[in-house]
Amino acid sequence: MSWKRRLAVGVIAAGLVIGSQSARAEDPAPEAGEPAAAPVEAPKKKEPFFGDHFAMYLETRGGPASVDAVENPLTDGPQSNSMSELNFNGSKAGQLTIGWTLPRDRGQYLLTYNVVADGDFELDATGLQQSLASVPPNKILTGQVPWWYVTIRDGQVTATQTPPVWNNADDQNGNQQPDPNEVRYPTVAVNATGTVAKDLGNRFQTWDLYYRREYGGVKIRSRWTAGIRYLDYAGSIATPSWLTGTLGTPGFGYSDGIFNDLIVMQQSTTGWGPMGSGEIQFNFFRKRLSLYALAQVAFLLETLEADSGAFTYLTRDTSATPTAYFPGYGRIGNTVSKSGWNTTFEVGARVKLLEGFHLIVDWNRTGYLDTLLLPNDLSLPGNAGQTSLGTTARFTSRDFVYSAFNVGLSFQF
Repeated sequence: MSWKRRLAVGVIAAGLVIGSQSARAEDPAPEAGEPAAAPVEAPKKKEPFFGDHFAMYLETRGGPASVDAVENPLTDGPQSNSMSELNFNGSKAGQLTIGWTLPRDRGQYLLTYNVVADGDFELDATGLQQSLASVPPNKILTGQVPWWYVTIRDGQVTATQTPPVWNNADDQNGNQQPDPNEVRYPTVAVNATGTVAKDLGNRFQTWDLYYRREYGGVKIRSRWTAGIRYLDYAGSIATPSWLTGTLGTPGFGYSDGIFNDLIVMQQSTTGWGPMGSGEIQFNFFRKRLSLYALAQVAFLLETLEADSGAFTYLTRDTSATPTAYFPGYGRIGNTVSKSGWNTTFEVGARVKLLEGFHLIVDWNRTGYLDTLLLPNDLSLPGNAGQTSLGTTARFTSRDFVYSAFNVGLSFQF
């Protein structure tokens, strides 16, 4: 390289150095005390509504249930009546809840299945009539008196007939007429036993789809739910009754379960509607123990169906002497659409065994109100000439109420 080329390269390099220093000198210096610009943060990833980790909630409970007695008085004309009380033993209740817990304490979406099933049943029934087996002439009984007693225990039915009698010596108030409290039962005309089914197959099921959320402090908290319920009930109710349309032979024609079968009303009820609940909690030992009280209510639009199936009634042939009775084919039923309420009151305790894992003990009382559809007034043909009119009945709705003691576990994944 010649000296001329070396000189040119040196001049160019020196110019570049001077130009760089001049450009730096032109940049304004930061003012004293002005903070430096914050570094730009990367945009945050939006959290999904249901969270970004597995948060399933599971809960199960179960235990024995005690069902309130179902009472069903049933009239058959102005002079005959049957009083019955149905009790259930060995009933059971259960509950299963599954759902998802939202992040940041935004609540839970849950589905709860409840079921209660009856066990064996007990029946106590009394058949009353305004008639006497023995009465002096021109005497009129002023009210109805018992003729039949029917009891069912553990699948064994016992039927007893005790004909009531009265004479002038029994007149205690001096009105010269037989009063119900003055009659006597000196003899037992019938005392028979037989067997029947032990279980009537009553089962109530509900499905609740709802949202639940908690609020409050550490020691005292509350939570509420709101959602929708579907109810499904199926079963049967034994219904003793007189099986004669009019009073003929005193004491004759009662459905004792041995000589004359009981009327068994098949039941079916479905309904749906809004439900909700409120709960208050009292927490102890850093929420290791929680005591709570809960009230729940559901308002349902229901369809109730009842069907007796075929049964045999007895109708008189008044042209025969003495009076003869003939069997007739009977069936009663009804379908009703109406509103009804389901109510629950519950108290219990939750014990934290592990993080997210709890033991639950509770007692609750639940009422499926206006869910049973039962006859309360039965109309049968009074004589053989009226058999073409068939059998009819008026119906009324009744409640199914039970109390249950449950033990269960819950787990938050």
